[in-house]
Amino acid sequence: MMKTLDEIAIRHGTDKATQFTRTHAQPKAYTLHYEKFFTPLRHTPVKLVEIGVGGGESVRTWLDYFDAAWVIGIDNVSGTNEWNTPKQFGAGMEQFDRYGFMAADQTDPVFWACFTADVKQTIDIAIDDGSHEPRAVQISFAGLWPLIKPGGLYCIEDLGCGFTSPGCQTHWEWLATYLAPLMTGGLMDLDSIYVAPQLAIIRKKG
Repeated sequence: MMKTLDEIAIRHGTDKATQFTRTHAQPKAYTLHYEKFFTPLRHTPVKLVEIGVGGGESVRTWLDYFDAAWVIGIDNVSGTNEWNTPKQFGAGMEQFDRYGFMAADQTDPVFWACFTADVKQTIDIAIDDGSHEPRAVQISFAGLWPLIKPGGLYCIEDLGCGFTSPGCQTHWEWLATYLAPLMTGGLMDLDSIYVAPQLAIIRKKG
């Protein structure tokens, strides 16, 4: 019997799961919400981008759950572990064959312009688990949303962290700017916004 996303996430030690044992964070249980959206994609060749890959716990989770996925990790810290270091593929490195890493500042619009030019393809799932600052979240969304394929998902985590950015809307003020047009059909490329504790999953119209 195949393991659930939550079971896989617990095994790999990410705080996205319902169980998490390290003392510096609490389990977020995002996996229970993600599985509702990710299950139909589980065995398809999805392209997934995650901002903020840290020690690689979530990367291992995605590669394990999505057995045909290509995963790109982005982080402003590099070289501290095998998951935030450019990979040299070779013998014994099969687990990395579907993963690549890019060191970058998510608040840099130039990086996102270059990323768009380099990737040259649409993305099925984007997950922002980066700095959680509103400015960073909003710049990243502006840079990545055009790459999300029709029907694709853009996930923003830790919206309840309380960070602020000078001169920038809070997370909830920013999301609210999409809600009224969504209700009236004014946003032609946005299908839905699913909100759970500290999490938003935005689906692009198919």
